[in-house]
Amino acid sequence: MDRIFYPQSIVVIGVSEKPDNLARIIILNLRTFGYSGALYAVGRERGEVYGVPIVPSLDEVPDGLDLAVILVPAPLVPGLMETCGRKGIRHVVIESGGFSEFSEEGRRLEEQLKEVARRWGIRIVGPNCISVINLDAGVCLPFAPIGRETLHFGPVSVVAQSGGVSITYAGMFSAAGLGVNKVVSIGNKADLDEADYLDYLLEDPGTRIVCLYLESVDDGRGLMNLARRSEKPIIVHKANRGSASQSIARSHTAALANDDRIVSAAFRQTGILRADTFGDAVAIAQGMVLPPVRGNDIVVISRSGGHAVIAADFVERYGFRLAPLPEAFVGAVRALFRADVIAPTNPLDLGVIFDFDLYARIVEQVLQMIRPDAVLLVNTYSQTEAEGAYRLAQQVDRIVRETGMPVALCAYGEGGIARELIGQVSIPIFMDMEKAVCALAASRDWHRRRAALSVLAGDPSERPGPARPLSLDAPDGALALCREYGIPVAPWAVAEDPDGAAEAAEGLGYPVVLKALSAHVVHKSDVGGVALGLPDREAVRREAEAMRARVLARVPEAHDLRFLVQRMVEGGVEVILGGKQDPSFGPVVMFGLGGVFVEIFGDVAFRVAPLTRADAEEMIEEIRGRALLQGARGRLPADREALVEALLAFSHLLVENPALTEIEINPLLALPGGVVAVDARWVGG
Repeated sequence: MDRIFYPQSIVVIGVSEKPDNLARIIILNLRTFGYSGALYAVGRERGEVYGVPIVPSLDEVPDGLDLAVILVPAPLVPGLMETCGRKGIRHVVIESGGFSEFSEEGRRLEEQLKEVARRWGIRIVGPNCISVINLDAGVCLPFAPIGRETLHFGPVSVVAQSGGVSITYAGMFSAAGLGVNKVVSIGNKADLDEADYLDYLLEDPGTRIVCLYLESVDDGRGLMNLARRSEKPIIVHKANRGSASQSIARSHTAALANDDRIVSAAFRQTGILRADTFGDAVAIAQGMVLPPVRGNDIVVISRSGGHAVIAADFVERYGFRLAPLPEAFVGAVRALFRADVIAPTNPLDLGVIFDFDLYARIVEQVLQMIRPDAVLLVNTYSQTEAEGAYRLAQQVDRIVRETGMPVALCAYGEGGIARELIGQVSIPIFMDMEKAVCALAASRDWHRRRAALSVLAGDPSERPGPARPLSLDAPDGALALCREYGIPVAPWAVAEDPDGAAEAAEGLGYPVVLKALSAHVVHKSDVGGVALGLPDREAVRREAEAMRARVLARVPEAHDLRFLVQRMVEGGVEVILGGKQDPSFGPVVMFGLGGVFVEIFGDVAFRVAPLTRADAEEMIEEIRGRALLQGARGRLPADREALVEALLAFSHLLVENPALTEIEINPLLALPGGVVAVDARWVGG
């Protein structure tokens, strides 16, 4: 990968002297950013661009060059790749479009590229990409002109599926005063993908923060593994958020588990910071260059009372707590002024104070006497106060460096003069209060997750596998598998006919529940396939006959109809445990409020298996209806430990049985004294 980002020699293929030639701009960008290595140009005709001679054949350049950059019509690329291989060029950037993203013929061309690359051991960036930037080495390979004033050197590296997005991010990180280190547009990912670049950048000394823009996640589990070992913040802007599958769901789990919710869960588990917008990603990166935010206590200091109220709303939205101001602090701050102008509240409203130097002294008092986890300082000022605002920014910069405490400075200056502060100090300058609070929250969440990951582990080998091979044809197989993994199940029996159901009920004890079993019946209650509280043998037999008639009337193809008779369990809260094999992330667990209305309420949480105990605890806390499990309306609380154990067992069941496409327990009754599964179903691969 060093040959791509730190090439000692580059050949650009497709160059001409024509003003509208795009490949010549690559030469221009390399000259603009001071690339000092050997540089060659190949085109159809001899000539010269920006001091680099153009030769008509790749055979006229030296063998063994580090990097070739190709920008020619797609049909010509495979042949040029062959020549690169023959000349010992093992790293190629293909900026040309017209491959798999364009047509079936383009897809075949891309397959040819991959075959040539395999044969010669060539690594490919792209195709269909805007290429690579490394400001640490003067490498700038996009085919669009880029000025030195638009990109600034810094700690953030960008990996993007979109070339345009990669350039936008490079410009935005630069404009925000952060700067960029390396930028790569990965295009069609015919060879190298986001995981390859991320793996490299996590070890790259010049990169402190990685930002990824992704429209698809091909290897979600691989991305998670990289994130778990990363000591650097990883920000992902994931677009294309709709469900990847349009097939009709055969279970509640499949209906609820669209890809984007799984992506968010996976990112949360591994500390990846998800950004919804360009601005969010930049704000998160700004938060990562501040000292760490270790907790939820924050103090807001504002020159404007209205800004203070708005800031308080953002503080609550992002899970912070406005730290109380002790009387000793209020007294110390009041002593700084001749008049009693400071109200003892948080946020602190300094609207009647015009001395910006005092603002800095108040920040110092806050950090010394209250020691909150973060401070938000909001300064509004006019053109005539710009000098004082600049001096305040310098003092806050000093305070942050000396104390190692995070202070987010948000500046609102008329006519955009606040932007003049950016780059004048080492701390980030925020132009929006919400982005400032978002940045502090990102720092808090990332450091909290990193601390948790250092002590947590999920080991699927900790539990034994099933006692017998899976039999997906067994009508009670899902219940049996749950029981074998230690999930308590209400006693049951399967009967072929009404008389057999009545006989089974005698052995189980009354009251019982009767359920219809058929491969053609997915949701039993929808077709009259569930009867509760049957008190005796005759009631079971009569209900079985009536149920068979109801079900066959609604599902005529259900000729395989049998009956499940189960001892009735009453009370508790109905929850659902669901699982599916996601094509990118592998086994995924769902938890939430269950019952027949689970899809309507949609109150569920997801995690990628195997779960840690902390994952299970978080899933329970994440659902909106958790108060029901805590004993709402005078009810006894559900056995939380039993729920956690059931989630962990279910997680191991999924990991160890990859043949299961989907499985769900619905409902699992969460009782004061444990949990009991009363219905389960599965789908095999």
